[in-house]
Amino acid sequence: MAAEDAELRLDQIIAKRTELSRRSAREALKLGGVQVDRKRVKVAGKLVKPGTEIRVAFDPDLPPVPTITIPVVFEDTWLLAVDKPAGIATQGTWATDRHDLLALLKTQRPDLKLFLHHRLDQGTSGLLVLAKEAKANKGLASAFAGRDLEKLYLVRISAPLEACTVEAPIGRLRGADPGRFGCTGDLIDPRSARTDFRPATAEETAGLVPGHWIVARIHTGRTHQIRVHLVHLGHAVLGDALYGGAPSDRLWLHAWRLGLKHPVTGEALNLEAPPVRFSV
Repeated sequence: MAAEDAELRLDQIIAKRTELSRRSAREALKLGGVQVDRKRVKVAGKLVKPGTEIRVAFDPDLPPVPTITIPVVFEDTWLLAVDKPAGIATQGTWATDRHDLLALLKTQRPDLKLFLHHRLDQGTSGLLVLAKEAKANKGLASAFAGRDLEKLYLVRISAPLEACTVEAPIGRLRGADPGRFGCTGDLIDPRSARTDFRPATAEETAGLVPGHWIVARIHTGRTHQIRVHLVHLGHAVLGDALYGGAPSDRLWLHAWRLGLKHPVTGEALNLEAPPVRFSV
């Protein structure tokens, strides 16, 4: 921030130094799209010292803040497992901290402080587990870091796929616009990744829309891992426009089952989020 702006309110500085109007500047602040020294600030009248870094992200196409209730799959003293709807980011983006799953849960359960250790892509629905207190937080962090769990996804693709395992590193594709990941090409920071695929059984897909369904088990947690490994096999997820999947009105990818040892009690937990959005 320039010294000449020292007496201005934050919304005035944003309007002066960007193409946003004062009204849009205040909207950006309200949505959480303004960071001062890398911390979100929502006070339009805040005064800022010269030399302070101000970042502004404003998306005029954001839909209204969602008001849906997030379904709870499991809850005890230490853990909360929910079924994330498709179309909602797991946590806040540069432009907003009001449209995401954590924001909705904070509104739904203001009594809780939740700790997040894994994420789902915005278009992916399904099971997500959060810790509710410090002891569970530490144990859950260790479980996800050590991959001491079983994570299964239901996926619909456009053609049959035999059971196989893909072990191929995943990295961000340099220069890709929009940004995406891959297993080959000029990759930024490629990291090892392993995914097992198998055809889903008739019992597992009973009641679902007919199609080519597979079950994916991930052994690592790379960004877009299932989507990228399926592209590597030539079988993009149905509806995955980013990776060349056949057109559809949705991304047919669902975090279905999660098996893990309870981080506090040590008991075996087998959690499931039924793929209701894919039902007939």
